[in-house]
Amino acid sequence: MQPYERIRYIRKELLEMTLEEFARQINISRSNLGNIETGRIRLTDRVVTDICEKYGVSRKWIEEGVEPIFSPVSRDDEIAIFAADIIRDPDDSFRRRLVGVLSQLTSDQWGLLADIAEKLAEKKE
Repeated sequence: MQPYERIRYIRKELLEMTLEEFARQINISRSNLGNIETGRIRLTDRVVTDICEKYGVSRKWIEEGVEPIFSPVSRDDEIAIFAADIIRDPDDSFRRRLVGVLSQLTSDQWGLLADIAEKLAEKKE
């Protein structure tokens, strides 16, 4: 499989996204992505970098086919990605308002919240 075929595989089979959805997320046109996926135009380093950053895909897999397909993500990176995603939300979104409230909690309130979360987890089990 060639790198351009791997891009199509990621988009279509793993992420189940349309050309337009995927292209928008990596800031290229739908037609440009279509041309990349068919090998009509060269896959640029910028596009590979954007795909790797946006979807956590391993550059080595795209370029050489060496697994794993997805790069392992540290807990700190997961949190940073989540925070960056929330910052892009509208000001009145639930996620942004919730994080705003959480950012104002005192240490005691965080302790209380931790206790509640543990009790909820126990009930779920």
